[in-house]
Amino acid sequence: MTKRSSFTIFKAVVEALFLREVQTRFGTKRLGYFWALFDAMLMVLVFAGLKSMIAEGAMPGVDFPVFLATGFLAFFLFKNIVNRSMNAFDANAALFNYVQVRPIDTIFARVMLELLVSTVATSVFVLIGLYFDYDLHIEEFNLVILSVLWLTLFAFGLGLLGAVIGSFYETFKKVMNIIMTPLFFISALMYTVESLPPLLREVILYNPLVHFIEMIHGNYFVALDTTYVSHEYMFYWTFIPLFSGLFLYIRSEKKIIAS
Repeated sequence: MTKRSSFTIFKAVVEALFLREVQTRFGTKRLGYFWALFDAMLMVLVFAGLKSMIAEGAMPGVDFPVFLATGFLAFFLFKNIVNRSMNAFDANAALFNYVQVRPIDTIFARVMLELLVSTVATSVFVLIGLYFDYDLHIEEFNLVILSVLWLTLFAFGLGLLGAVIGSFYETFKKVMNIIMTPLFFISALMYTVESLPPLLREVILYNPLVHFIEMIHGNYFVALDTTYVSHEYMFYWTFIPLFSGLFLYIRSEKKIIAS
C-alpha cells in the first residue's frame, strides 16, 4: 500500500472540511444557497440605490451602484473570512480527535468557501448590472484580481491570529467582532479618499483596509486612481499578522487540540 504524502493528506482533509462547511452552512435544501447570496446582494442593492439617489452625478465617470458594490463585496469577503476563521477552531473541535485533521485546516476550508460565495455573488451582481446597463468595464482586470487575492491573504492572516489568540482569550474575538461595525463606515466603501478633507484623509489612511478598497477601486475604474494606496503599509499589515499567527499557531497547536 502506497503511503500518502503530507500534501495529499492535507488536500483530502481540506476538501472534506470544505464539503462539511457547505453542508453545515447551507443545509440540504437548495434555498439555503439562494438565501446566502440574496442577503449579500440585497444589502448591496439597497445601499447602492440609496447612495445613487442622494448623490447622483457626484462622481463623474463612475456608476455609483458599481462603485459601492465593488467595495461592499470586498468588505464582506474580508469580514466573513476574519469572523469565520476566528470561530473555526471552536466549531470543529470534535474533529481534532482525528490525527489527520489539524486546526489550521479548518480555516483553509472556510476561506475557500468564502471565496466561492463571494465569486458567485459577484457573478450574480454582474448579471444584474448588465441587465440594467451599468458600466462594468474594468480598467485593469489582473490588478483587480491581485488586489482581491491580497485582501484575502490579509483577512486570512488576521483570522488565523484571531483564532489562535481567541482560543485562550475569548474576549479578543468579541472585540474583533465589535471593530467590524465601525470599519464598515471608515473603509472608503461609500466614498473615495480623495473626496475627504485633508485632515480626515490623513486619519483614515491609518486604516489598512482603506488601502485595499482604494486599490480595488483605483484599478477597476478609469476615472479613479491609486494615489493614496501605500503598498508598503499593506505589506506590513498583511505579513506581520500572518507570520505572528503562524508562529503562535505552531507554538500552541497541541494546546488548541487539547482544549
